[in-house]
Amino acid sequence: MSDAVTAEQVFSILADRHSCNILKMAYSGFKASSDSYVGNLSKKQFYVRLKRLRDAGLVEKRNMFYRTTTFGSLVYNSHIKTMDSILTNYWSLKAIDVLKVREDFPSHQKEAVMNEIIQNGNLRSIVNSTHLSGFTIIKDFNALINEVIKVLDNAHSEVYFVSRYHDPHVSTKVLEIFARGAKLHILDGNPEQISLENRLNAILRTPPNKETFDKVNEMIRSSRFDLKRKEAVPISFMVIDGTQVVYETVNYSSPEQFTVAIASYDDPYMAQRFITYFNLLSKDAVTPRLLASVRER
Repeated sequence: MSDAVTAEQVFSILADRHSCNILKMAYSGFKASSDSYVGNLSKKQFYVRLKRLRDAGLVEKRNMFYRTTTFGSLVYNSHIKTMDSILTNYWSLKAIDVLKVREDFPSHQKEAVMNEIIQNGNLRSIVNSTHLSGFTIIKDFNALINEVIKVLDNAHSEVYFVSRYHDPHVSTKVLEIFARGAKLHILDGNPEQISLENRLNAILRTPPNKETFDKVNEMIRSSRFDLKRKEAVPISFMVIDGTQVVYETVNYSSPEQFTVAIASYDDPYMAQRFITYFNLLSKDAVTPRLLASVRER
């Protein structure tokens, strides 16, 4: 195959169980003969599948033996071998799904039970409790902004947001989810000149349009909007509806620079820990004059 193979092509090949079995054989190496394959295939059917594997760059012929290429070995170890291990623990994983939705179990106990299931099975070499919920590692600031907007768009009831950055697209999305009825808790760690209070004041003084003015005016008067300011917050993070979390990790040699962020899509235990951290950071934070003056009237 002259062009680079795609993930869709690889999975299309592996969807055929005989092709999958041939790849397993090639991982150990087998002689160049259809007689090496134990299965209900004709000679032609065997070689058609072998050709597909070779064309995809998964298998090659070396010294009269068919063996997996480096690419093929990685696919075998990361997908086939891993899937075999996962399938032997199918019912244990179903038990974890049942445990996740039980409301009579404290979050920390759920975490302990899930870890025990992993340790007692043969999954511990390929998974930890973090892998049991979807997550993404973000290494680029622009990608972080896109991820934050995507996760914010999932908000229905409540958002906790600590930020030491400002992006106008994120601000627009925050206004949007407030208009949908979500409750907002914001701890602003931006420098004074670009603080959220100053940006809201600017909109009220010189609104870009009536709709934005009305949204901001309603928000700052609402009990669903909680804004505090704290200089030099250590990290940015947000919690969505008590399940989704996006947080950054800090390189302490240059803490002012963005390094890496992690988005966790279904982790109530982690979400609760970050809500607790939010409340801790908020203890010595101050309420902006804008909110104080509006709510005194």
